[in-house]
Amino acid sequence: MSERYIICVDDEAIITESLKRELRTGFPSMRVESAYSGEDALALLAEIAADSGEPAVLVTDERMPGMPGHVLLREARRQFPRLYGILLTGYSDVEAIAEAVNEAGLYRYIHKPWERRDLAMAVGRAAELYDRETELDSLRHRIDQLNMAMVAALENTAHEDDPGTYTHVQRVACYAALIGKKLGLPVSEVRKLYLYAPLHDIGKSGIPHDILAKPGKLSVEEFAVVKKHVSIGANLLKSVDIDPIARDLILYHHENWDGKGYLAELSGADIPLVARITALADVLDAMLCVRPYKAPLPFDIVAAEIAANSGRKFDPAVVDAFMSDLPLFRRVAEGEMNTICAEFRLEG
Repeated sequence: MSERYIICVDDEAIITESLKRELRTGFPSMRVESAYSGEDALALLAEIAADSGEPAVLVTDERMPGMPGHVLLREARRQFPRLYGILLTGYSDVEAIAEAVNEAGLYRYIHKPWERRDLAMAVGRAAELYDRETELDSLRHRIDQLNMAMVAALENTAHEDDPGTYTHVQRVACYAALIGKKLGLPVSEVRKLYLYAPLHDIGKSGIPHDILAKPGKLSVEEFAVVKKHVSIGANLLKSVDIDPIARDLILYHHENWDGKGYLAELSGADIPLVARITALADVLDAMLCVRPYKAPLPFDIVAAEIAANSGRKFDPAVVDAFMSDLPLFRRVAEGEMNTICAEFRLEG
């Protein structure tokens, strides 16, 4: 673990030194540093980060020349979102405290002169919470790595068994991530969408190959078998600690906006957004590609068909995201997938 830091800020040197002494005695496992202004504190935080240190707790006075404490906390939290802020106030400044709470995620405020025990408890609890968040981040990272390894193994198997299916799921992932980005989803969610979308048809491994490869129209009984692939896929991953995003897009990517999908249990916004996105991406690529039962369709015809199904099969907002940049999606369809979607890959 990197060194964790407590930073004390006050324009009065005697107060700053008193803070340092108390905190160095109470928290010997942490580094305690000080600054005499908000500007100096921000520079100190940058130095700590540059040396691979972790600013964990910032204790600052409110009333200082230049940058007041609540402004310092706001700026510090912008750069270090996990930093815990403690504001020392020598008077009843409700407005400054309110700003610190609303804009800077203030953890605690303590009136001056402070009680040693009160300050020690506040800093100790803040440091404990910081460490707990660090552990959770590490755990999430390990889970992400396991998920990535599992997806890679499944993709490699698909590539060896059926190269056509492999390229299909890769394009679906690219289309889905682009739509997610157009919709303004957070970067982390877009990347997960790109990671997990290739699993959308994993349940087809449990469907007889002669049905999947049938060149003609499926019978009612055969189609009923094919529809089971969504529940088969979800069950395959039931015992795996995989992200709910993966399960949602596997189980619900054949649900329709109007409620007339495979399971016919969900409609509209009740269908998870990742599934609504994957549904359009899957249909887009299926229509563009050759299948045992059909020839590929031109891109313009496919786009018109998708637009015509807005509000019926597809979420109108998802359709709008797709229609907003048709040239980009056309480039993916024409072979530029690896270049266009490189930004979405999660690096191990």
